[in-house]
Amino acid sequence: MEEMTVSSILISRRQCRLPFRHCVLTFDDGPAGKVTDELLAVLDKFDVKACFCVVGSQVAMRPEQTRTIAKAGHLLVNHTFCHRFADLWHVDRFKLDLSRCDQAISDALGETRRPLPWFRPPFGLVTAAVREVSKTRRILPVTHFAFDPWFKSERTARPAKWITEDARRRGGGIYVLHDALVINGISGLLRGAPDRNWIPGVVKQILEELTADGFQFPDPTKALLA
Repeated sequence: MEEMTVSSILISRRQCRLPFRHCVLTFDDGPAGKVTDELLAVLDKFDVKACFCVVGSQVAMRPEQTRTIAKAGHLLVNHTFCHRFADLWHVDRFKLDLSRCDQAISDALGETRRPLPWFRPPFGLVTAAVREVSKTRRILPVTHFAFDPWFKSERTARPAKWITEDARRRGGGIYVLHDALVINGISGLLRGAPDRNWIPGVVKQILEELTADGFQFPDPTKALLA
């Protein structure tokens, strides 16, 4: 019987070996069209490189936007093809879904298929199947969840406030927001419609406040090598 112990991708900044007052921004479930375009413009304005944890089905719908993300120097991370909750408990199904995402990304970039070195499991859960995959490619962790899927546009101040306060308190970290929401299997847990139009503004606020405080946002392709 498969081991049922479940943990999460949440770890400390020290476990990540991320230097003091360094931050890495990560974005899940895209690419997402207009929201992702506006997000890319904000990141470009601040000359910040981020991690885009893309879902293969989204990539297949928006291959040009996927190429734009890669050409801008951001790190593409495999976030599975279907983003299904149930697959996390079946190693063969989970590996297949990761492989399909690899293929979608390679097709979008016009490259031969290759496994991406980094992946992030849906919903941030680490099951036995996820641990098995982590033997051959690395999990992209976070140091703080802002739980942004719970919020509609009128409540956008909270994720920005939580991230900036956490960075100041802990000396930086790896943070996750969602430029899209792929909610296969857990839609009933979300409050309201999955409106993401407010995400670029939140990211702008985070970058304005933390760069003014002297925080650095290193290129994740280098910062995550440790």
